[in-house]
Amino acid sequence: MEVNKKQVCALLFTIIPSSKFLVLPTLYAAYAKQDAWFAGLINLIADGILVAVIVAFISVYEGQTFFDVLENTFNKKVARAVYFVYGLYFMFKCVVPVFEQKNYTEIVLYETSPTVFTFLPFFLVSAYMCVHGLRPMARTAEIVAWFTATGLVLVTFLSVSSVDFLYLRPVLKNPVGQTLSGSYKAMIWYGQPLVLLFMAGKIKKEKHFKLSVGITFGVAAAIVVLLFAFFTGIYGDIAVRQLYALSKMTKYSIALNNVGRFDYIATLMLVTAGVLSLSVPLVFSTMCFNTAFGKGKPFVFAIIINALIATVLSIFNLYFNRTIELFENYFSPVMLLLVYVFPLVMLIIGKKRRVEKNDFNESKLREKSAIMREKGDL
Repeated sequence: MEVNKKQVCALLFTIIPSSKFLVLPTLYAAYAKQDAWFAGLINLIADGILVAVIVAFISVYEGQTFFDVLENTFNKKVARAVYFVYGLYFMFKCVVPVFEQKNYTEIVLYETSPTVFTFLPFFLVSAYMCVHGLRPMARTAEIVAWFTATGLVLVTFLSVSSVDFLYLRPVLKNPVGQTLSGSYKAMIWYGQPLVLLFMAGKIKKEKHFKLSVGITFGVAAAIVVLLFAFFTGIYGDIAVRQLYALSKMTKYSIALNNVGRFDYIATLMLVTAGVLSLSVPLVFSTMCFNTAFGKGKPFVFAIIINALIATVLSIFNLYFNRTIELFENYFSPVMLLLVYVFPLVMLIIGKKRRVEKNDFNESKLREKSAIMREKGDL
C-alpha cells in the first residue's frame, strides 16, 4: 500500500491551506494587527522545519514505518502506547477545523436555516476514507489538489485590487510579544505535515523526493502568507470583526460588478478540498488506533471516531468560541510536544545510531583488513 511522490505532494498542497482562511485570519488580526501575516509566517516556518525533520527521518530510517522505528528503539508496548496517544491527538486535532467548516457551511453557504443533518454527509465521506486508508486518500488528493490550486489563484486574483498595502507598513510595528502570542494561540490550525511521519515506509523511493516536497510546501506556505496579508490590508483595523475571511476577501473586487459573485466558485472549490483535508486527521487517527490495538479493525475504529466527533459537534454547537479558547489554552502545549519535539528527538536518536553503526562497521572492516594482512605476512 505505497504512495508515490506526486500523491504525497498533492496531499501536502491540499492540507496546508486547509481551514486557514475562516477564523484564523481574525484571530491573527486580534493579536498581531497589521503584522498578522508575520504571525502566520512564524507558524509556517515551524511547519517548514517539521517537514525538513520528517523528510530527514524518512531518509535515516529508510523503508521503516514509524511503528517499526519505535518498536526497534524501545519495544512493542511502547510503540503501541505512542500510536494510541497519536490516535487521540489526530482525533482531537480535527475538532476545531471541522467545527468552523460546519459553521461556515451552514451560516454562509445556506440561505435557508440548515438542519441537524446538513453536515452529516461529511462524516459519511470521512468514514469511507478511514476504512479504506492511505491509498484512496492519496489518489483523491491528486484530483482535489487542482481544486485547491484553482481556488487559491482565484481568491488571490480577486482580492489584490482591494488591498491597502500602506496599512501593512511599517513591518513589525506591533509588539513582538503579542505577535508571538498570536502564533502560539494559532498552533491548533497547523502541524498538518506530521502526517508524513505516519506515511514513512509507505512512500515509494523516487528521485528528488526531498526537493519536490520542499517546493510544494514552500509554494503552499507562500500563498497562505500572501492571503493573510491581503485580508489584513483589505479590512485594516476592523479585520478582527470579520469572521469567515474566505468569503469576505473577494467581495469588493471590481471584476464582480459586471458578472456577479462568481468568487463563490473559488469558495466552493476550497470547501470541496476541505472535505478531504478535514478527513485526513481522522484517517490517521483510525490508522493509529488500528495499529495500537491490532490490525484488522479499521471499520470499527472509523465508525467510533466519526461518531464521537459528530457527537461533540452536536453537543457543543452553541459554544464554538469557548471550544476554540479551550483548545488554544490546553491543546497547543500538547501539539508543541507531539508535533514539533518528539519527531525531532526520534530523528536525533536515529542519526546517532547510524553514526554508531557506521563506526562499528568501520571498526570491523579494519579488524578484518588487519587479519588479512597478518595472514598475508605469514
